[in-house]
Amino acid sequence: MKRQILSAVIVSCAAIGLVACGQEQAPVEEVAAPGAEEPTLLDRAVETAKDASDRVGAAATAAKDTATEAATSAMEQTEVVRARAETQAKEMIEQVKSFLAEDKEEMARELMDKLSAMKDSLSETLRAEIERLEAMFADA
Repeated sequence: MKRQILSAVIVSCAAIGLVACGQEQAPVEEVAAPGAEEPTLLDRAVETAKDASDRVGAAATAAKDTATEAATSAMEQTEVVRARAETQAKEMIEQVKSFLAEDKEEMARELMDKLSAMKDSLSETLRAEIERLEAMFADA
């Protein structure tokens, strides 16, 4: 009797399986993603990553622009400081010459010490003038 019940269950299952095989099955895409217009989690993640990338690119561009502006400003300020130093050095050279002409050698020496200290930051022309004056003091 067990054998008959088991055989009946197997035949029933086979019959049900054959009937089920005859029905059309839904495509995998419809089963996996119902409502194709709805963005999937992957689509949302890709969109979020793209937005983040765009924001990072914009921030990088802004940072580069700010750095360029800062560098330009620093270069302009450096030029202003250099021009002031050149002007001051020219005035000091003229004062040294004036002090020498007036026999105020001590005042001329004090000014020459200051000129010698700033000589390396000046133009080649002013350096040559300062060296010429230093040679005059060395001969004296």
